[in-house]
Amino acid sequence: MNKMKKVMTTLLIATLTVGSVFAQGSKETKLKVGENGNPEIRIGAMAYYLSVPLQVIKDEGLDNKYGFAMDIIDFPSGGPMAEALGAGDWDIGPIGAGGMVAIPRYNAKLIADVETKMDGAWILARPDSDIVKAGNTLANYPDLLGSVATLEDKTMLGTIGNISHYMGLDYLSDFGLGMDDINFIHMETAQIYTAFVAGNGDLACLGSPSAAMKLVKQGYVRVGGLTQQNKSQQDAMLVSDDFYTNHYDLTVNFMKAWYEACDKLNADPAYEFAKVKKFYGEVGRTDFDDNGIQQECDFNTYTDSTTALTNNTGEWMKGLIQFYVDNGSMDKSVIDTLKTNIKSDVVKAALSK
Repeated sequence: MNKMKKVMTTLLIATLTVGSVFAQGSKETKLKVGENGNPEIRIGAMAYYLSVPLQVIKDEGLDNKYGFAMDIIDFPSGGPMAEALGAGDWDIGPIGAGGMVAIPRYNAKLIADVETKMDGAWILARPDSDIVKAGNTLANYPDLLGSVATLEDKTMLGTIGNISHYMGLDYLSDFGLGMDDINFIHMETAQIYTAFVAGNGDLACLGSPSAAMKLVKQGYVRVGGLTQQNKSQQDAMLVSDDFYTNHYDLTVNFMKAWYEACDKLNADPAYEFAKVKKFYGEVGRTDFDDNGIQQECDFNTYTDSTTALTNNTGEWMKGLIQFYVDNGSMDKSVIDTLKTNIKSDVVKAALSK
């Protein structure tokens, strides 16, 4: 194993090998008063589809309607977002794979799933790559391209603590390979897009559908993806132990606003497109175009007031954590912690008549 692989393996172990290590001595956070005169909730967010309902809450004044103010704190990916929750920097927010760290390590509560349907987390290669030329070599995965011989020692760009890392690991495992067989370079999504277009890396793992589809439009080829690998894709709403315990009513009120926003997005495709585009523009993303946004909207559906109580909340996160437990990256005690920390009471209260 070369030096780079050793470094990356050490980083992966440090990032993912967690048991149930809750933050000790947590004290109740005293809430600030927001500009609208209501108590301020610190909301963790990322520049992806999962956070678009926050744009609706802001634009439609749903925060004021339900008696809270928002301080939106942006993160580049789920890893830093999870660690910031442990530091007490945010109260509630939608997160992807980073939740598998925040729940066992910092006692975060998983109170809802963000989407009911998702696609667009894809792995891209260059059209002249030997990975693409290998074609499909796995009978059980007809949409995957590549082979053991063409994947070994290749460089994969992805984000640790993000769905793209899980996707890359799972893609390799379908070929009987692991991270020791490639060079994995950690960078954030926007950096992956820029670096790959500039000619760096052999594979780009992108958890952002708009960025992935923009690459496809430019001629890059999809060789893998969560849906294509028969894996589900979802995000979850997490709340800190402190906020869940000490500000329960505000947690419920936030979810009331969240579901009203999701109802609006699901009910009107044109409205959804406009809000996604506005949100991406305001957070400074450049790796999207109108076609990518439209396809992203077509691929994805938010969990709303009509589906929140009918779905088995947290199933995706259970499967994600089980994957890492099975490959030895996480302690099996994490599964029990997750079961304890999935809470359905907030959504039931938010949607109660």
